[in-house]
Parts: sequence; structure tokens; C-alpha cells
Amino acid sequence: MQIKIEIDESYIAELVSQEIAKRIVADRGYENREAKIGIRDGVDKAIKQYIYSRKEEVIDRVVNRASVEIVKKGLPKLIGRL
Repeated sequence: MQIKIEIDESYIAELVSQEIAKRIVADRGYENREAKIGIRDGVDKAIKQYIYSRKEEVIDRVVNRASVEIVKKGLPKLIGRL
């Protein structure tokens, strides 16, 4: 009998990074502010990297949402001005 397990190393690395960040923030009193700033900067970079890696999908979603909002809000204003 053989059992094979596939492990997503990037997901595990992300979980470990999050746990380390949580412990740094919880354990260090005077370094708390600097740790939060570093974590916030890291999150900003991760978000930018995610958006750029999937930019076509993100652009399509934004355009679809904008189209809906234009119809919902812009059309009544246009009709009101006519």
C-alpha cells in the first residue's frame, strides 16, 4: 500500500510567513509598530504582485462592475437631464 500526498510549498510558505508575522507582532512590545509597518508593506507588495499576475481578469471584473454602475446611476441622471 502506498499513499502519495501532494504539498503546495508556496501555500505552506505563506502560512509560515503569516504565523511568524503574528508572533512578531504579539511578542514584541516596542517593536510592534515597526513590525506592523513591515507587515503592511509586505501585504501591499503581495497585493500588487497578485494584481499584476492576474491583471487581465482584474481588468475584466473592474470593467464589468463599472458598466453596471454606469447603467444604474448614470442612466437615470441622463434621462433626468433630457
